[in-house]
Amino acid sequence: MFELPQHGQRLTSLHAQELALQALATGRTRQLRVAAAVVDAGGHLLAFIRDDNAFLGSIDAAVAKARTAVYFRRETAAMQQGLEQGKTAYLALTDALPLEGGVPLYLNGEVVGAVGISGAASTQDGELARAVAADLGFAQERQGQA
Repeated sequence: MFELPQHGQRLTSLHAQELALQALATGRTRQLRVAAAVVDAGGHLLAFIRDDNAFLGSIDAAVAKARTAVYFRRETAAMQQGLEQGKTAYLALTDALPLEGGVPLYLNGEVVGAVGISGAASTQDGELARAVAADLGFAQERQGQA
């Protein structure tokens, strides 16, 4: 059974592996062949898994989406929307991918990591990342903090 980290604890590799495995399993139920990456609050890779039939390009994309979500402490969907509205400065970012599919993981109002999904349409990647995070009890935005 999955247990969230306690207040003040960090996201562990075991938590990250559970998130990645859940993303792969949930993706398969949706007929999606994806890669899933989980990073800690510093953007360091904790877990990664890829469906055997996911595109090879989804490997780097999933990691970059997770890092982008944790670096900016927001969903990468917001950045993709900015790109679509002409905010091309996002394209100058290094080691970041401003496409939907990256979701920060909040616990007790603090970012403890992020999950990145790649391999399907970016909207599907984002929906899957949000669903997996929510299913395992992580908030996707700062809550209850003044």
